Amino acid sequence: MTQSREVLAMMDTHTTTFGRKRGCTVSPCGTFLFGAAFLVSLVVTGLLVYHLAPCLEDKLVKPCNDFGNSVFEGRGLFNKDAYGKKKLDVRLPKCIVPDSYELSLIPFIQVGNFTFNGEVKILVNVTWNTWNVTLHAADMTIDAHFTNIREYSNAKAGKIIKIRGQSNDTERQFYTISTSEKLKSGKQYVVHLKFTGFLNDNLQGFYRSSYTVGGETRWIAASQFQPTDARRAFPCFDEPALKATFKISIARPKNMTSISNMPRTGEPMPVAGLSTYVWDHYERSVPMSTYLVAFIVSDFEMLKSEVGNFRVWARSDAIEQARYALNIGPRILQYYENYFKIKFPLPKIDTVALPDFSAGAMENWGLITCREVAMLYQEGVSTSSNQQRVATVISHELAHQWFGNLVTPSWWSELWLNEGFASYMEYIGVNAVEPTWKVLEQFVVHDLHNVFGLDALESSHQISIEVEHPDEISELFDRISYEKAASIIRMMDHFLTNEVFKQGLTNYLNAKAYKSAEQNDLWDALTKQAHNDKVLDPKITVKEIMDTWTLQTGFPVITVIRDYDTGSVTLTQERFMLRNSTTVTTSSDEPLWWVPITYTTESQLDFNTTQPSQWMKAEKSITLSNLNWDPSEWVIFNVQETGYYRVNYDRKNWQLIIKQLNKESFRNISTINRAQLINDALNLARAGRLDYAIALDVTSYLAHETEYLPWRAAFTIMHYLNTMLIKMPSYDRFRVYVLKLLDNVYKQVGFKDNPRDPQLTVFTRIDVLTWGCKFGHEDCVQNAVRQFYNWRNTPSPDVNNPISPNLKAVVYCTAIRFGGQIEWDFAWQRYLKTNVGSEKDLLLHALGCTRETWLLSRYLDWLITENSGIRKQDVGRVLNSIASNPVGQPLAFNFLRNKWDHLRKYFGTSLLIMNNIVKSATKGVNTKYDLKDLLEFTKEHLGEFGSATRSMQQSIEQAEANIRWVEANHATIQDWLKRNTA
Repeated sequence: MTQSREVLAMMDTHTTTFGRKRGCTVSPCGTFLFGAAFLVSLVVTGLLVYHLAPCLEDKLVKPCNDFGNSVFEGRGLFNKDAYGKKKLDVRLPKCIVPDSYELSLIPFIQVGNFTFNGEVKILVNVTWNTWNVTLHAADMTIDAHFTNIREYSNAKAGKIIKIRGQSNDTERQFYTISTSEKLKSGKQYVVHLKFTGFLNDNLQGFYRSSYTVGGETRWIAASQFQPTDARRAFPCFDEPALKATFKISIARPKNMTSISNMPRTGEPMPVAGLSTYVWDHYERSVPMSTYLVAFIVSDFEMLKSEVGNFRVWARSDAIEQARYALNIGPRILQYYENYFKIKFPLPKIDTVALPDFSAGAMENWGLITCREVAMLYQEGVSTSSNQQRVATVISHELAHQWFGNLVTPSWWSELWLNEGFASYMEYIGVNAVEPTWKVLEQFVVHDLHNVFGLDALESSHQISIEVEHPDEISELFDRISYEKAASIIRMMDHFLTNEVFKQGLTNYLNAKAYKSAEQNDLWDALTKQAHNDKVLDPKITVKEIMDTWTLQTGFPVITVIRDYDTGSVTLTQERFMLRNSTTVTTSSDEPLWWVPITYTTESQLDFNTTQPSQWMKAEKSITLSNLNWDPSEWVIFNVQETGYYRVNYDRKNWQLIIKQLNKESFRNISTINRAQLINDALNLARAGRLDYAIALDVTSYLAHETEYLPWRAAFTIMHYLNTMLIKMPSYDRFRVYVLKLLDNVYKQVGFKDNPRDPQLTVFTRIDVLTWGCKFGHEDCVQNAVRQFYNWRNTPSPDVNNPISPNLKAVVYCTAIRFGGQIEWDFAWQRYLKTNVGSEKDLLLHALGCTRETWLLSRYLDWLITENSGIRKQDVGRVLNSIASNPVGQPLAFNFLRNKWDHLRKYFGTSLLIMNNIVKSATKGVNTKYDLKDLLEFTKEHLGEFGSATRSMQQSIEQAEANIRWVEANHATIQDWLKRNTA
């Protein structure tokens, strides 16, 4: 039957329901007893004791409560934060926990009504006496007339438990079944439900996706449940710690296939009443969390590895693009088995490229799902960076099979135990199969430097932070949980030594296998191994060190002040924030960290030792004496930038470093530390902690630099300078200065791709050409425009593209920027016709480079137009490209303001899309008038931002910091540029 989403979101209203009772209460007695006050008081007291006893006796941290935990920190059902967002306590009562599921689903994807029918039997364990079964359900209709509960013993269902009523709490997405008799502690029961749902197009829960073949639309059904969307596919106990086994059955059209977490068992079976459908039954899974359950119904094709049971799936005309993933996947999986000393516990693993997917990829146990661009690689069409992205995504999701799947965080507050480890291990896994790429070095400029910018905001958050509401949970899927967590894990790897780190992880995974864990479990395992191997003082624990990094917001800057007469040095730490220049905090409010101290000097030149020679033990300052440093030598702290902190120096030491950088022997300083010096110096100046003249002096040596990491570090921070200065009178001199720095490296890399070049040389060329063409480098622009013109005039341009894959990004964007509608429309047609996901991604970005306002406005309008050709998953990519364009930035912001209601309706509550829209549309605000508009927009839509609330808060803080920066630094920078661009 065809129903609207709104109808499907409503629960059955024909049953008796209870109001939102709080705690364990009883109904008031009838008024006819008023005269017998004493008798009534006895009765009421007895009833209260009877009903409250199960709740009062529960010893769990989160109290067992028959109607759920209806109060949030003792302040009523909900309160609101500064942005008007309700803060609900949505944790399930723990009177009942799941043991196993039997789930059957029939998705109707060919009929055209996009619904699904479902049935689930949940075997539950009663941990404390209760009269209610409360679980999660959202956006579905439960057949309340069918619902039943039975006792379960001796492996069979027994007595039926009578049901008093069923109720739906839409605020907390609870479905509660109230029974007429007590469900007894220590016993098992089977909860049996039937339901119908909607295959939505919001890329969450059980959703629909499509692609075209020869003009024909092909539909598929796929799942995406992390973090809280399994409840949109079937009623369940949708919390990560509530692990259970799953026996899944999927009905599918006979001409399609289905896959799930486990292998199929037996042959397909007929579906009663549906002659065109058959059942696929799957083996019972290992214990796992609901967010890891997965299933897909499609007409995809499959390739299987020769060794092991590793399979890849994609559209039939794209399946050959999955061969690279098939090549590296089994090798990375085997490497992780050896690294962790734990075998992958499932009998198979599938990796699927989906046409529509909100995130980059998802680690479902045994069934990894990805965007096409994150999994498919076409040699001769895709770029080297596309290939590295595929390897990184596969490595990341395979790491999750241990971190997240085998051992799962007890609650989303510990999300970093999933994402931080996967984000760090992805580099180790890729390095194992592609060692020439030097990805372990790339970590510093791609992850560490990237997250520093976000973590320097006051509106950043702790790595481990209390969350309750699904919106708050969704907010955690940001760079703090991924990149900062990965950075502090890398720091641990270095200060513990790799041997201790690896063995500690193995012990942790073995101890908590198939269970849930908290960060203290990890700290304990690492501490024991560190003490056994004597790399930590027996009086020091990993918890003592690492709690300062996970339970505090931000990171420190270590200020190094040398006494050039005595040779001693004083180190002082304080939190690094972009607003430091205008805010003074009291010492009692300042966080302090355990900081591993490493350093080297001009004569030592030891850039390999990363074990700390000293610790700052959460103390404000320390003094190092008897160092015997030559006062004419530079010293550099944070070797290989393994510590998660910035370093500032006294003026003389900065001058000694700048002097070294401008010598022919500047390579005596390691590549990573050259990148560190650039990133630290310019960000310290941005925060008002270092004279901008000194910071810019550090960059002057780049005129001789040819390595990728220092240039990447420079481009990252120069992007900020470019954004701030582009509307200022000093911009031309900034452009001239950057082009002067680029002159030598441009000649080195040239405008020609060489397939024999190392990966880092390729990446350097791409960055240098991108910036050269952006700033109007004559040779760069001419090459780009000519190559694009030749492509336009090539017979069959959809098949014959003469542009080298690694040069496509700069050629496409530059030609469209300097061209007009002809170039734009040509690229749009190539986007519509290409079959390669990475090519689509490049073209989508390049289309945002045009200077034609009306083209950008039309492009924005197509973002929210059905069947325009732009998929919902790509909206953030497009908006980011337009907002990065000086012409497009105000258009993007106005689009957000004017189309807000439409955007919310079009994208629903999708986890990542709305976050990306807010971040992209609001970046680059650096005037008081734009900030005023941003604040008014925020106030007007208070309470509507959902999972994008923190992003909006960070955008406002960033805009305020930008305005202060312009006021404080523009004159200084202008004067420096005049002196250095004569």
